[in-house]
Amino acid sequence: MSRDKLRLAGPLLSLFCIFVLGTAAGQISPNLFSLSAAGGVVSRQPWPVVAFGSFRVVGNGSSWCEINTASGTYDWSNLDLWLAAAQTHGQNVLYTFLCTPQWASSKPNDTSCKEGPGTCDPPFDLNADGTGTDQTWKDFVTALVQHSVQSSTGHLSYYEIWNEPHNNFFWNGTYAQLVRMASDAYSIIKTNDPSAQVLSPTLGWDTTVQSTEWASGYLAAGGNKYIDVVAIHGYVIEKSWPSGTRSDNPETLVPLVSAYKTMLSTYGLGSKQIFDTESSWSVNDQWGPYSTDLDMRAAFLSRSYILHAAYGFSRLYWFQWNDPSDGTLWLPDPNDPSAPGTLYPAGIAYQQTYNWLVGRNIANGCSQNGTVWVCAISGSGGYIAEAVWDTAQSCNNGTCTYSNYKVGTPFTQYQTIYGQTNPITGGTVPIGAKPILLGN
Repeated sequence: MSRDKLRLAGPLLSLFCIFVLGTAAGQISPNLFSLSAAGGVVSRQPWPVVAFGSFRVVGNGSSWCEINTASGTYDWSNLDLWLAAAQTHGQNVLYTFLCTPQWASSKPNDTSCKEGPGTCDPPFDLNADGTGTDQTWKDFVTALVQHSVQSSTGHLSYYEIWNEPHNNFFWNGTYAQLVRMASDAYSIIKTNDPSAQVLSPTLGWDTTVQSTEWASGYLAAGGNKYIDVVAIHGYVIEKSWPSGTRSDNPETLVPLVSAYKTMLSTYGLGSKQIFDTESSWSVNDQWGPYSTDLDMRAAFLSRSYILHAAYGFSRLYWFQWNDPSDGTLWLPDPNDPSAPGTLYPAGIAYQQTYNWLVGRNIANGCSQNGTVWVCAISGSGGYIAEAVWDTAQSCNNGTCTYSNYKVGTPFTQYQTIYGQTNPITGGTVPIGAKPILLGN
């Protein structure tokens, strides 16, 4: 491995600009660390080996258009595989509604839909103004929830009403139609399983269209009445609302939080939990250095989870464990898919960041001095630590750059996102794109 280059920086100021936007109270739950995965983990591949609290089921044989193959006909076999695996490994399950069956679609030949013809269109028995019987949807939701309640293989605890309806290739209907579907689903879910929680449709937040127009329009149309938990997809590295500028850094989420919560408060949702039900460094290996360099991927993941904890998100469902292009944490053995395979550096960072945060607190957001970020972590028994990184630094093919950070007196050692522990000598430590944890 190439020797890391040390880039010296001037002494850091002791006064930091403190962000305290929507910080979370109480201990950080294992559920902050949540996952989704491609279907290999319920066929031949092993279940994810990292510690996590909740699992998201979306597609992979579990969606409406895949289960409800004809009126009154349901194939639960794939969903049951997901439920059984999650139950065996102790995770609760979030189910995401996705895609209208072609036979039930109001536009069965619509080829603009990503999941197949007609799958992004409302059912045929639901009018544009939200009137109509909506019976095909109600029948499926009823069958799904009753199957969950009665199944011995596992249970659905959370329901996300629709996947990314701000994208026309997932939803090509009106606000009124989706609000009606949310209303019917909310009533059915609560009647059949009162303990279940209903999430909003994915309320995007990273562009003007997704945030100020689509999300506000849906909530204003009455969608705010049927939400226990707000769902977003936190891909912050497209165009970031409200500035419209592009950034490859996970820190882009920080200025979004306050504005987004203000928007939610307008519709009476300011106190609701927020689940980031899908996010990673890229989609289809796009977006800058985080898509190509293994150390930068690990840096992005660790910083994302730290920041989600610091700014009041209850969960981040990483997308996804074994996907070969989107947020990949694990690579299967090409000769034996059932073998342990390879845990990427980002997968190692996932587990290490879990160990740093779960059961502890980040009480006051994080502080920023230029490109240096510091997040103070506390815990029982007087535990104190700081997660520190420098966004100006980077890595390329095993070579990383660093600046020098002056360490306060309580700290005697630091830990890397790959689990190595090093002593602090001379009162400074090297900090880079990958966070380190100062402790004693």
